[in-house]
Amino acid sequence: MNWLFIYEDKNNKKTWSTPKGFGEALGELGINLLEYTFQDSKRVKLPQKNFFDKNHIKVVLIFFAGKSISLEQELKRIKKENKIILINELGDEPQTLIHNKERVYLSDLTLSPDYRSSLYWQNQGFNCKWFTHWADTKIFYSLQNSSRKHQIVTTMGRRKYNIFLKIFLGNDYKNKRCDPKDNANFFNTGQVVFQYARWGEITRRIFEASACKCCVLTNRLKNHTMIETLFVHNVSILYYDGPLSLIKQLIRIKIKPDLVKKISENAYEIVNKNHTQISRAKYLIKLVEELI
Repeated sequence: MNWLFIYEDKNNKKTWSTPKGFGEALGELGINLLEYTFQDSKRVKLPQKNFFDKNHIKVVLIFFAGKSISLEQELKRIKKENKIILINELGDEPQTLIHNKERVYLSDLTLSPDYRSSLYWQNQGFNCKWFTHWADTKIFYSLQNSSRKHQIVTTMGRRKYNIFLKIFLGNDYKNKRCDPKDNANFFNTGQVVFQYARWGEITRRIFEASACKCCVLTNRLKNHTMIETLFVHNVSILYYDGPLSLIKQLIRIKIKPDLVKKISENAYEIVNKNHTQISRAKYLIKLVEELI
């Protein structure tokens, strides 16, 4: 049984991306995977029926975030022409939930990184699973003997709290945007990775920074995200509730280096055991086997 893996590659670089790393994990687990990318989400063209017949495609997996009418039309066509299991990974829900109705309707299985969004689709009668983010450990990992010269690092750009952290921490704070392949090196220069989730969602950065053996400091999310089932405050992560709470956590980080180290070690163990590209790929294969 062969799988067709479809995802957007805007610049046609075929370099590292979250979908590409996930596809490699499926291949390592024995899935015969054929890759198909598109560059323009407004003009998606998928293979014709003879391609599916020739390559014995039985599962089609799509990674895409956002709205694409042409992708929806093409998925409708291939679903009608071929006897396949159609799976859609729903991108950046909850913020993209508004765009996903047609893809969910067409799919045999959908995967949402957001717990509440997965419940929403289930309550509409669709087969949607909570499929939260992960760390691709081929890209994100702890470097032995790394010099963690910065107390706090982040890749958030000009988001909320950036100026405050610059003033409060000075040279102990570093904010740098970099390519995914360079993030591991950058994270390994910091003891703590700061994160601010604008949409109140579980972000991929939590897993990726933890895989680099960093303590993550992030805004506390609502209970419906189920974040506390993944990372617990003072055990495997640090949460702040606002400006005053953030100041308190920054002081604790400064005066309790042993706590920071212990949290980073716990988070590192949790991610490498449960939240890697391999663990997610294993879960997806299990879901497909249940469908078959």
